Amino acid sequence: MEQTLLPDPRISDSPTALRILDVAAQLFMQRGYRAVSINDIIQVAGITKPTLYYYFSDKEELFVQMGLRVLAAMHQPLTDLVGADRPLNERLQAMATVLMDYEGDMRMMRHEMMEHLGDAARARLSVAFYRHLFAPLTRVMDEAIAAGLIRSDLSAATAAMLFLSLCETFHEMAPPNPMAQWVGSVSPSLLVDLFLHGVGQSTTPNSSAGAVQA
Repeated sequence: MEQTLLPDPRISDSPTALRILDVAAQLFMQRGYRAVSINDIIQVAGITKPTLYYYFSDKEELFVQMGLRVLAAMHQPLTDLVGADRPLNERLQAMATVLMDYEGDMRMMRHEMMEHLGDAARARLSVAFYRHLFAPLTRVMDEAIAAGLIRSDLSAATAAMLFLSLCETFHEMAPPNPMAQWVGSVSPSLLVDLFLHGVGQSTTPNSSAGAVQA
């Protein structure tokens, strides 16, 4: 279903506002939205309550601005890779790197968004998620389907969601996350190889992601 791409609300570039957002992000990811109070944020950030409310109307707005900031930071590198003059597998590996290098927990952020935010706040983050992250992935998947690298009975949106889910899983298996000690090393190249070829034993002895060309 086509999304309406509305402009993002302006994210403040004030050093104080960014410090508040950094602290809020850390606390939200550690404790969850409901367990974090405005008082927790101002104490850790070392500011007064009037200072916080000068930049953010309430805790919900803080969470929304945190999410918008995260998603906006991913937009340019992902968009640049869509039209880059590089083989498709290299672009997918670079996209996986962007998504795996995110320091927070995208799944938790989406869960907290759906569980605790109001309709208007959820809509703002959903539009930003589509524009900054999902749309670039979908454009690359369209190209992969046209090139015969992905099954033609899958939609580009379905392929993008599967790729994103795999990136989020690999993110959880990479240091410093606890699961890293259980599974050994993971890499963007392995992720793309599994995405394109699956986990079954290859019938082609030298099959690898590096051999895939657009």
